[in-house]
Amino acid sequence: MYIGIVGIIGVGKSVLTRKLSERLGYRAYYEPVKENPYLDDYYNNKERYVCIMQFFMLTHRFRQHLEIQKLYGQNVGIVQDQIIFGDILYATMTHDLGFMNDRDFDTYLQHFRALEPLLRLPDVLIHLDTSIETALERIKQRGRTSEAAIDAGYLSALYKRFSDWTDSVQDRTNVFRLDWNSFRSVDEVVKEIESKLQTQLELPTT
Repeated sequence: MYIGIVGIIGVGKSVLTRKLSERLGYRAYYEPVKENPYLDDYYNNKERYVCIMQFFMLTHRFRQHLEIQKLYGQNVGIVQDQIIFGDILYATMTHDLGFMNDRDFDTYLQHFRALEPLLRLPDVLIHLDTSIETALERIKQRGRTSEAAIDAGYLSALYKRFSDWTDSVQDRTNVFRLDWNSFRSVDEVVKEIESKLQTQLELPTT
């Protein structure tokens, strides 16, 4: 099974990815935060670095996606923190906010559309839902320098894009929208997945 976790910055995707992968015995895949050489530059000067940063993210996520699909074909379970389909949501938002110009966005869009036929949605899509205030507080608590300038307006715009996209794929995969203003136990999440799929997941013995 391939489980993808989406949501805005600071919602708690990485923590749930780790806990779910450990509980289910699945392979975990994470966003390239430490590996991203453009992230700090992007937050300091969005207009200058947005295009190269988006292409770095798209390339990294595409490599991840190909590896995930190969493992999926070998019946290896996967949990992924932020799926490749989220990448175009970020790119579209940066364009709409005026950080990415029309020419660069059109080039990015052509690249994404060329890759899109090779992509598959997760079997289970978990959208973690929090208030903007909760996300901002969690961002503050984890203390990443690159995220210090993130404000409520940016997160609100991002929230709407992820929410609308999640709604748009409900007829194509199994979608869960979980209230994540308070963290829930991983066993509760597993039970919700089992209830939605009407099956019992095979859990590793401890």
